[in-house]
Amino acid sequence: YIWGWHKASYSHCRFARRNPKELKKTLRHRRMVFVGDSMTRNLYYSVCRQLGMVDAGQYDATGPKHADFFNTIDDTSVDFKWAPLAIDQVATMKKLNNLAREMDLSKYDIVILGGGAWDRLHMFATDEDQESHRLTLTNLRKQMDSLRSFDTSVVWVTPTTINTPALNTEEKRDHMTEDDMADMRNVYTNLGILSSASFVIDGPAFTKDRVGESYDGVHYPHSIYDAGAQILANSLDWLLPKRNTDEPIKPLEPGSMSNPFLGLMMLCFCFIGLMFFDGFLGFSYVACLFVKGVLPSDLYTEAFTILHEKMKLPTVVASSSATAASFFTTATNKTGTVQSINSRVSRGSGSSAVDDEISALLGGNSGDLEMKSSR
Repeated sequence: YIWGWHKASYSHCRFARRNPKELKKTLRHRRMVFVGDSMTRNLYYSVCRQLGMVDAGQYDATGPKHADFFNTIDDTSVDFKWAPLAIDQVATMKKLNNLAREMDLSKYDIVILGGGAWDRLHMFATDEDQESHRLTLTNLRKQMDSLRSFDTSVVWVTPTTINTPALNTEEKRDHMTEDDMADMRNVYTNLGILSSASFVIDGPAFTKDRVGESYDGVHYPHSIYDAGAQILANSLDWLLPKRNTDEPIKPLEPGSMSNPFLGLMMLCFCFIGLMFFDGFLGFSYVACLFVKGVLPSDLYTEAFTILHEKMKLPTVVASSSATAASFFTTATNKTGTVQSINSRVSRGSGSSAVDDEISALLGGNSGDLEMKSSR
């Protein structure tokens, strides 16, 4: 199976698959942290993969499991803090609150928090355990409310669906079946954990139809968590606090967007334009196939001769292949009288056709031409 996105019938629905480029743009210069157990850690790995870290979460039996992870992907900090029990999550949230309270630069923009499975497995056997757990959740709710008051979004992740037949230990089959976890989810809801969150990612919503793919009864393949990560990615549109415009943004390093091959191509174009006296990079020579006897290098002389004379600049030297070596110039006196217009046409080999055409246009002979105009 693969995940797909169906076009929503509701026209105002903004949920759509976010590609790595869009996600990186949204999370640029942001800091986010995941706090929780292995379910939350798999969601963390999925977000890292969708930010471009393709090897995040690869199966490695020798690697650390119950540990913290810190990653910086481009301009985004994505961290994970191992806190499987509710009491561990309270301790971590207190530290995050202290960072926010002190306006520490290392404070996070968004916290993704999840748990419940380890508490159901290890801390829920007796009435005393259950009462202690309820008190811990009450404290956790206060820490979540406090962190939100410092303009930090808190996302709660409910435990994913348990595949009871696939549970691989007797302890899990006794204390962590799907029915047990359904009761635990209700405990968190009734004690206000979900209502204290800025947003809730409902684990069963993207796993209940894929429960058969849970290989150990608790965890799922990477593609399943990718759906949860996309839900989180869409929610970032309104969860992230407004960016501080005074915050300095590190510019790209010189040459980071360079391409040697494109640079070489531009140098070649410049060389062609200079060597052939053609601002169109040599393509003007295609016109020579239709107009005989006129080259773009000759047009250069025609275009700039009058300008040089008007601005009293050095005379433009005609190219050796030019058929028309000089052009008409006009001198006007103070009373506006046109004295004379002289044109001399050099006689080169193969230039008689051009001379005849100029002569016909001016109504004169093909020799030296003189036009006179009276007042």
